Amino acid sequence: MSVSNDRRRKKIIGPYLKRSYAEDMVISAFDTPFRKKWMIVGIICFCIFPMVSPPFFLHLANLIAIACISAMALNLVVGTVGLLSLGHAGFMCAGAFTAGIISLHSDMPIWIGMIAAGLVGAFLGLIAGLPSFRLKGFYLGISTLAIHFIIYYIASEYQFHAGFGYGIEIEHPSTGIVALSNGKRWYFFLGFFVWLTGLFIANLLRTRPGRAWIAIRDRDIAARVMGIPVGRYKVLGFVVSTSITSIAGALYAYYTNLVTIEQYSFWLTISYFAMIIVGGMGSILGSILGAFLITITPYLLMYLFGHLGIPPSIMDYFYAIESGTFGLIIIFFLLIEPLGLVEIWRRVSTFFKLWPFRYKPLMITKR
Repeated sequence: MSVSNDRRRKKIIGPYLKRSYAEDMVISAFDTPFRKKWMIVGIICFCIFPMVSPPFFLHLANLIAIACISAMALNLVVGTVGLLSLGHAGFMCAGAFTAGIISLHSDMPIWIGMIAAGLVGAFLGLIAGLPSFRLKGFYLGISTLAIHFIIYYIASEYQFHAGFGYGIEIEHPSTGIVALSNGKRWYFFLGFFVWLTGLFIANLLRTRPGRAWIAIRDRDIAARVMGIPVGRYKVLGFVVSTSITSIAGALYAYYTNLVTIEQYSFWLTISYFAMIIVGGMGSILGSILGAFLITITPYLLMYLFGHLGIPPSIMDYFYAIESGTFGLIIIFFLLIEPLGLVEIWRRVSTFFKLWPFRYKPLMITKR
């Protein structure tokens, strides 16, 4: 009898309201009819895209996937923990060179290179996080920027003295089952890894460290009074973030088949900061949306310049125009929508959830 009453109450309440803390804590992409329908449509589109897409768009999708992984890692330490990290490009560089060195001396599967890059990134994150015991804000950011330049210097010296003038060339990696030798295989591999990274971070934020990070971000003094070891959790946030960042750098190296120091200048860090600001601070979905927008922006500019017939003399200043465009996009979102693209997505999705206003009134049932 109680089971039938429970089913009746669930039917009346509907799929959008939670009846217990356990239901609210469940992560599910199919918990509402709206999500069920559109998630299935999204999976179908994801599988069909590489079959009908030109090689260039497939390559662009793979670059966006790598950017999503790295942006989620940066957003974890900046948006969730609330720590300023300016060494993001350096941590990606460390992961890329780790993968390149391993590929030079052994024929290991890509998993080995990714694990090694993650361990190197975790070690660097430990070093980067130690100043957070005493420093915060701008001063902590300067310390991470110093680590970036240290990594950049060591990698450049290795590339020069080891005789890799244009960088380390990497053969097509293998997963142990199939070789990642074309864009379609990379597309599914990177898509799976984006999903895995997002799922890992989403579940991590629901654990004790995740709740501690949010408390530290909101008010670190109050978190310390509550008994949270603030310094320990700050270092842990750096370790997790830089580990994922280095794995993203290794994936980029394996995908492009080249590791060169020129790819990891400080401008790369600025690009990733633009992604998380435009997408939404402290949001996994925001990281993905921001990575998509910022990654395709230079290609859209090149297309517009070519379509409008811009003179070559102006094209020589494309780098400056690209930088200015990024700055305008950031300022636009800071003024118009500080919460980023993820907030716009929430409003749009809420509108369609309510449309066409079929919510039943909440009823009280007799037991």
